[in-house]
Amino acid sequence: MKSLRLLIGDPARSGDAFGAIGLEGTWPERKIYTRFAKQYWKESYTSVAKKFAVLYNRIKPHLLLLEKNFEYDKVSQAFMHLPVKYVTTSTGLTDKTKAKGWSVDKNFMIGWLQIEYKKHTILFPENPTDDMRELINQRNQIVGITGPSGHVSYKAQRHRHDDLFMAKLIGCNAIRIWWDMQ
Repeated sequence: MKSLRLLIGDPARSGDAFGAIGLEGTWPERKIYTRFAKQYWKESYTSVAKKFAVLYNRIKPHLLLLEKNFEYDKVSQAFMHLPVKYVTTSTGLTDKTKAKGWSVDKNFMIGWLQIEYKKHTILFPENPTDDMRELINQRNQIVGITGPSGHVSYKAQRHRHDDLFMAKLIGCNAIRIWWDMQ
């Protein structure tokens, strides 16, 4: 059996939660194991990067993925000592000008995740930590919102955090692509 180990992060605004997820995808079993979830609250990007370095050395992931967002300059400076692949997330990445490099179409992936959860492809530990329970709660808080043009976008409801869920979405997309290459 082959496996792909990932360490994924979703940086939020400085001083907010920074979500970290460890995933392992397997082939040909086609399972995604959620190995850990951790939220770093009100810590500097430099502090979180040091903790990621420890995780990176312990887990030895095949890929370290971080969401590329409005804090990219600060995050990339703090993480420059790690081999990070930055991933853009957006809705409607059918526009090829938006889909350059590493990218995730949120609408597509949320639909894909819903199918995989129903098929019991995506697994959680039997005894989840508080942060793992928060990941599960965040998944249940994501809602679709239809705009005036009819376009659906997804976000956490009622000003809730989605950092752990977005890290999971990015990691699951990488595993989905890896499966397609097998």
